[in-house]
Amino acid sequence: MGLMEGRLAIITAGTAGIGRAVAERFIAEGADVVITSPSQAEIDEAVAALGEHAIGVVGDASDLGSLAVLVDVEATQIVDTTPEQYDAVMGLNVRGSFFTAQGIVPLMRDGGTIVLTSSIAGSNGGQGHATYNASKAAVRSLARTLTAELRGRRIRANAISPGPTATAGFAKFTGGDPAVERAIVDMLPVGHVGLPSEVAAAVLFLASDESSYVAGAELVVDGGMSQV
Repeated sequence: MGLMEGRLAIITAGTAGIGRAVAERFIAEGADVVITSPSQAEIDEAVAALGEHAIGVVGDASDLGSLAVLVDVEATQIVDTTPEQYDAVMGLNVRGSFFTAQGIVPLMRDGGTIVLTSSIAGSNGGQGHATYNASKAAVRSLARTLTAELRGRRIRANAISPGPTATAGFAKFTGGDPAVERAIVDMLPVGHVGLPSEVAAAVLFLASDESSYVAGAELVVDGGMSQV
């Protein structure tokens, strides 16, 4: 029997990258999954690949009309950040997480689990990413509050905080430059950029009964980058 046998998991942004890897791992462990994406085409492709245990729902976690402004905020100094850029990032990371939890909690069984996606960026002060860093710190804080508020139903909330991970976003960040990737790898004690499947394994731990005594915590999955 798998670690997620008989469970239903809702995975936002589950069509690619870490979310897709989480969906694949959860299904392999016996879960049925609902994945979301703003793109119907991405949903169709992912559901076809994941098989009969996956259901796709078109939805935008930020509830914004467009996320194009996110492209411009990836490396924007705080003095240059516009209200629109701020709202886009906070909407996706904080507002989306908050109201997704609000909507799902009434439907959850007692003893269920919530895993929020934070980032090691929430604990550092990398320049040019003030809004993103603050948003991820807020998500990590939300895991604490959810755990406290839902203690009567024994629902545990935890946060996963990945570091550099080999996704499309990482490829965009490095621009395909081997020197940039090499410089990042040099900062990782494990000697390689994380794989989505490695982050998914950590999410599985937090979502399953293997972590039954872990609540309100942050699990850092960054190859030791921020820990040594």
